[in-house]
Order: sequence, then structure tokens, then C-alpha cells
Amino acid sequence: MAKIESVKLRIAPSADLEGYSVISYSYELHPDGADAVELPEFTVAVGLWGQDVLDDDVLDTDLDQHTVRLSGATPRAPVGVERVFEVETKLLNEDLTGNDEVFLLVEARSGNDRVSGRSNTVVGDF
Repeated sequence: MAKIESVKLRIAPSADLEGYSVISYSYELHPDGADAVELPEFTVAVGLWGQDVLDDDVLDTDLDQHTVRLSGATPRAPVGVERVFEVETKLLNEDLTGNDEVFLLVEARSGNDRVSGRSNTVVGDF
């Protein structure tokens, strides 16, 4: 089964749209031996989460859907992916007071296989 590793999240104010934030993220999709033979296609969906003491909050799901196709040239090499999208900054305001703690969950599906990876947590007053 494939693995998602090295998920990195960055959040910055949008230079173009007031009240919006730029979500930049990257990850590595590591295929396994079976993937090298089949060369599957992975459907990837990204969700934003707020970190809380007891239960984490889903802020939004399926924000950035995309497809990753394995190459026949080097099927076992990890595939590096970098993506950017924008959200309204108020979506990131997940705590009533104080700092907000936001992380990204990247989920890849291929057939019946489903793998996910979690990013670092970004702390800010959104």
C-alpha cells in the first residue's frame, strides 16, 4: 500500500484578495511494490482541520482535489506534489479566543486503497 509522507503546510495572507489566506502545501506519495507493477492513478482530496484538546474540528473537506499519476519511468520513486489554493481567512478561525491551530489532512484513494497523511500544525490568530 502506498504512503503519504512529509506533508508540509504554510498559511499566509493573500496579496490579491482581502479577507483570504493562501494555503500552500506539499507532500510525497510513496508507491509500494504493487503500485510499481500496476501504475495506478490516485485521487487526492485535502481537508483543513482545527486542532483541539479533545476532538479535532473539521473546518472544510475536499478543498483541493487533484489526481496523481505514477510514471512508468520510475514507478517506485516518491512523487513530490506542491499545491496552492485560497480560502476565506474566517474559515481558519477555529477557536473562540486566542490562537487557532490548523492542520491539513491529505487523503489519496486508488481503487479500494486509501491512505492519508497529516501536516504540521500552523498556529495563528485568524
